[in-house]
Amino acid sequence: MEFNQKKWNLERYPKTKNRSLRAWSAVDEFILSEIEQFEWESKQVSIYHDSHGALTCALNKCQPLSVIHLNSQLKATKKNFELNKIPLENLRWDNPLKMNNPIDIGLLKIPKSIALFDFYLKSIHHYSKNDATILCGFMTRNFTPNMVSLAEYYFDNVSQTKAKKKARLLILKQPKKDINNQLGFHEIKNDLGLTIKQYPSVFSDKKIDYGTRLLLESIPKINDHDVILDLACGNGIIAAYMRAQNTKCNIHLVDDSFLAISSAKLNLSKENTYFHWKNDLNIKIKTGKKFNLITCNPPFHFEFENTIEIALNLFKNAKKHLTNNGTLLIVANRHLNYTTHLVKLFDSVKTIKSNDKYEVISCSVLR
Repeated sequence: MEFNQKKWNLERYPKTKNRSLRAWSAVDEFILSEIEQFEWESKQVSIYHDSHGALTCALNKCQPLSVIHLNSQLKATKKNFELNKIPLENLRWDNPLKMNNPIDIGLLKIPKSIALFDFYLKSIHHYSKNDATILCGFMTRNFTPNMVSLAEYYFDNVSQTKAKKKARLLILKQPKKDINNQLGFHEIKNDLGLTIKQYPSVFSDKKIDYGTRLLLESIPKINDHDVILDLACGNGIIAAYMRAQNTKCNIHLVDDSFLAISSAKLNLSKENTYFHWKNDLNIKIKTGKKFNLITCNPPFHFEFENTIEIALNLFKNAKKHLTNNGTLLIVANRHLNYTTHLVKLFDSVKTIKSNDKYEVISCSVLR
């Protein structure tokens, strides 16, 4: 990627075997070409949803604040700082619930989730100065009228550029007065006797999805001494269900999303419960070195990309962290055909429950 008469070396994290995927896009290039008309080096710049840190690296001279939602995003940004020989102390970042920085220029790559877009706009609106300019980038193929409607709710002046390399920008100015911009969570009620709280864009944000429900029906008896991991925990519904069955077992929750882990903390008490904002299993376990049970509803949608690579890496890591005769219990869409991959990793792989769309697979290693 080129910007400000310099070539920037950027890599994706996690790495992918798909060579067509880059660590930046036409959206990044369009935003950077547009920001050149501003005196950005002397401005207070905040960057949202910068997946691999391309914008944060290119604009590091002004030490922008990067609002980071994913642990993998933080790792990618640090890696790309190192690749471009930028001192890590120049990296300023905050999580979406803590961000507190006045905005002259706001840069946002519009996420797939409209709920997350609204969440970001609340934050941007709250901290924007009266003369702030906000550049929101997106690929033309991903445009929806809701993007404009949301932008117009928070800003009086909303314009749209022409396309450049199939990317476009919404330019927002003049933040409206007396607009509700409080960041918050909502509740999901269900027939399991649990009321789940969660922040926007966390899976599944309106109800317990059918796959998760099928997994809950397959949870084995939980013993007091069990050490359990809810991997890619989302709002923590699986862990909360298991906690309702047993209050003494130790449960760890891991998720790449800061908003997911923050949601899970709303749904489980801290007693015998450990929360990890991580995209891997490099975690400290005070209660034992390995897990008796790992549950997982693995993601395969990542913004506008679909891939099973990340799920397969989760399975490989899970295998290393199971006790003798421990169980990895996953639920997945049947068309993903995870079984063909799992049999290469585990000694025992069984489909224990299924319907027309989902299957629950139990995996174990006999050491």
